[in-house]
Amino acid sequence: MNKLSTLFLLLSISLSSLAQNIDHVITRVDYIRLPLKPVNKDVKNYQPLIIADYLAKNEQQKAESQAAAAKAESDYQMAAKQYWEKRKQDSLSYEASLNVWFRLAPQIQAVTPRPQMILTSPPVKAATTESVLEKTFNTDLLATTYIKLEGFSKLPEKAMIIQINLTGFEKDEAKLTTQKKQVKGADGKTLETTVFVYQFNYRHMMKLKIIQPDGKYLTDEAYGPSLNFSTYTSKDFATQAELDAYWKPIQPNEISAVQEKVVLDNLRSINDMLNNNYGFVPQARSVDIGTVNEKKLYDDFKDALNNAKNGYLLIGKKDGFAQGEEYLRKAISTWEAALKESNPASKKARVDEDVTEILLMDLSEAYIWLNDFTKAQEYLTQLDNFKLSMKEKGIKSSIRSFLGEQSPRYTANKG
Repeated sequence: MNKLSTLFLLLSISLSSLAQNIDHVITRVDYIRLPLKPVNKDVKNYQPLIIADYLAKNEQQKAESQAAAAKAESDYQMAAKQYWEKRKQDSLSYEASLNVWFRLAPQIQAVTPRPQMILTSPPVKAATTESVLEKTFNTDLLATTYIKLEGFSKLPEKAMIIQINLTGFEKDEAKLTTQKKQVKGADGKTLETTVFVYQFNYRHMMKLKIIQPDGKYLTDEAYGPSLNFSTYTSKDFATQAELDAYWKPIQPNEISAVQEKVVLDNLRSINDMLNNNYGFVPQARSVDIGTVNEKKLYDDFKDALNNAKNGYLLIGKKDGFAQGEEYLRKAISTWEAALKESNPASKKARVDEDVTEILLMDLSEAYIWLNDFTKAQEYLTQLDNFKLSMKEKGIKSSIRSFLGEQSPRYTANKG
């Protein structure tokens, strides 16, 4: 080995010995997410109510269908009576004419056409189609199953009323169309082929009313997402004939399934919105605590890690916040003291670039939990000056998102 190679090897060993061993410790924080639009603190109960407005339309359609069927039957009976009465008269007239014809002299009979019985088709009852009624639901069961406001009791006393009106299912006619599809052939190669499907657009608009116990309306309008149309696409087939053979018998079941799906999807969406705005929702967050795993020179980081873990264990609990805050402030004090040693340009520094990055992330996360969003943003912004790894970018992005969510919620509930 020549001198240059030996020097390079020694330099590599020297530099590697200076690189700190960064660890990421994941801890779980259970907490209650605050509402964006908190209601009066005296409101403890809620009462969900779902009303199917379209049932009146169903009853009207049923009545119209029954009336049409009754009219068709009545018209048929009257026409049948008239038909057979006329048939009887025609038969008598025919027999009389035939008797006269038979009494004619042979030479006159030969040039006189024989009377014919006038035959007409009997009446046919007009066909009526049974009205296809919209799917009905057990609205009490829907309300109990799909509307749950976290942090409140489902009781009627002094309750906030959550009323959802189902206005009815809407769809256009199913239309035949084609799509391109990637299909793997017998030889394993993927080919693009044309397939046939039926499609239709649909929606079920819902109206939402939220009324406080004092009668004040928090909202009284159509629920926005329910106004949007979705597109149903049937199973695809290689030929239209195969598609039609599949579609005609199964169409009623498919439409019924779509009717149920859109109602349940809308209710889930409404429930998410309700809890986002008004609920106190149990949540869990995985917090990444960066630390230095070295035997020497980093005992303060180990102390900070223990304090941070203890703090995060308690900070999300209502009766543990004060003690959790105390632990986190100890960790913050240690991290901020270490940050004063920061020297990102020097690989020999105890707090080099990598250590500085984890300190900034640790401090930003911790200050969010202490509701000091200004300090959290300050440390998060400093990270913009560093070239982060993909893992570090992910941690930074998670902290930024959490900060963006927690800050307005805390402000809305302060005081």
